[in-house]
Amino acid sequence: MSSNALNRQPQFLDIESSSYDEDCFPICIAWSLPDGQIKNVLVMPDDDWSPHNSTLPEETLQHLYDNGVSGIDIIREMNGDLDGIPVYIDGIDYDTELLEKLYETFDEEPTFELTPVTSLFTNKSFEEIIDNKNQIIQDNNFNTEQAEHNVLSLLIMAREDGLI
Repeated sequence: MSSNALNRQPQFLDIESSSYDEDCFPICIAWSLPDGQIKNVLVMPDDDWSPHNSTLPEETLQHLYDNGVSGIDIIREMNGDLDGIPVYIDGIDYDTELLEKLYETFDEEPTFELTPVTSLFTNKSFEEIIDNKNQIIQDNNFNTEQAEHNVLSLLIMAREDGLI
């Protein structure tokens, strides 16, 4: 095993959405890199998502337009950073749907595989993983509505469990 493989950390991804409604869309995506760094990107809403019909406040929507990155640029960056590896998520159905919406909008395919965190933390049930993650969030005063904090909490859990 090379030293690169030994230093490689599991990679996590989290997506925040405009709402929990059926017509929601991604507004922020965070993912970790093999060295543990985290990328956190605001998503510029695409017109296909009917962002002006969303429940987001107008100032939040304007912030996404002003500071968000275009979906195709995010796709290229994620595919480059995560190519060919399992990427662990705790909201398997929800995050998968949001990611599919992003990729389908631009007629692209992810080059990585979304994998449930239960396949990494095999010594815990899903409920124990979520409880553990929530405790880490609470202990560190993280905000559960920030994708970056959700990814960081999973990295901390992996470190605490000896997976890093």
